[in-house]
Amino acid sequence: MASCSPAFKLALASVLSLSSLPALAEWRPLQEPGVWQSRRSRLLPGDGWIFVEAVETPALKAAEYIRSPQAVDVGVEVEAGLLIQRAGQDQWTHRILPMRANCAEGQLEQRQSDGAWSVYPGRDGTVVKVRWICALR
Repeated sequence: MASCSPAFKLALASVLSLSSLPALAEWRPLQEPGVWQSRRSRLLPGDGWIFVEAVETPALKAAEYIRSPQAVDVGVEVEAGLLIQRAGQDQWTHRILPMRANCAEGQLEQRQSDGAWSVYPGRDGTVVKVRWICALR
């Protein structure tokens, strides 16, 4: 495989990752807790949001959502909704970001204002969430 062209390696990795997606997409989001459903309905405009996960620590409360998954050449583009409240703040911050799951690379990417895609910082569990998003197409 070392003598293969980079384009061939990318194509092969894409095919292999796509053919194994159903078997690898074991992760599923939990049902959205009522408290987050209430916050989301107040803070994120529109319908169709899919709860991904939430975290509540003494320093931070945050939840992630996606909607409108659309298959594209390298994966699945989504609108990502974020709800964040930091310790000591009364107000919630909410953002909607254009993102995509790059299925071949197993990473999340965010679209920049110039249209370019950059890797979104991952954490534990990002790869399985990317597989789940890729299985939505």
